[in-house]
Amino acid sequence: MCTKTDKAAFAVTGITVLTFLIASRTETIWMLYPNVLIAAILYIYCIRRTDEDTSPLESSLVFGFAATLTYAPMDWLFSRKVGLIFYLRPDFLAHLTTPIGIILNWIVFVTLAAYCYLRLTMIFRTRFASESDTPKIGAMGTAMLAAGVTGIGATVGSHIIYALGESHLWLWNAAQVDRIPQIASVPIFVPLSFLVTFLLCPYLFGVAGGFLREQHVGVAGIRCGIFMGALQFFSFLLFYVWK
Repeated sequence: MCTKTDKAAFAVTGITVLTFLIASRTETIWMLYPNVLIAAILYIYCIRRTDEDTSPLESSLVFGFAATLTYAPMDWLFSRKVGLIFYLRPDFLAHLTTPIGIILNWIVFVTLAAYCYLRLTMIFRTRFASESDTPKIGAMGTAMLAAGVTGIGATVGSHIIYALGESHLWLWNAAQVDRIPQIASVPIFVPLSFLVTFLLCPYLFGVAGGFLREQHVGVAGIRCGIFMGALQFFSFLLFYVWK
């Protein structure tokens, strides 16, 4: 059953893609702020005004903030020191950090991915439940299935967003490492890092009733940020050494 929160998540996803499409055409980073505002309004409305269970959304928001705040210093390293990515349209604190508008949109992205995983886990658990005491698919199985769908969605979504912003909002491979394979001007290890990271959602969050102990969503978010940053950095380093 599609809840009001699900509909809000779908709306935020569509608006986000549209926002980056417009931003890439107008080549202005300020277009990213309305997307964050709309997402915040919809999320707050769902949490405060709906009578349904909003715990997946609340947990996803904590996860999104934790993952983004953990990853942001690594992105500063990538952009300022390593030359993995160069931002073409600075906003606030241009010489100190990644553009604030992009960081805020990262929170939106990661929140959507986490919400997708948590909701799919709930849906699959209900879908594959049986009348007997033994479900058709165990807790680990439903978590892995949800992680697979989430990983694929995060891979496709991240590639679309990064491809839209390429040469308009940022420039990948500013260090000019020739051996990095690309798909639509996006280094292949970028969408792959999203795929691998969100395939590991059962490890990041833990699984109730499984052998992976459940983690606080904040801890799960920190794990996500560290793992994604490390995966991108070592992938880049591998190609850099081979250049």
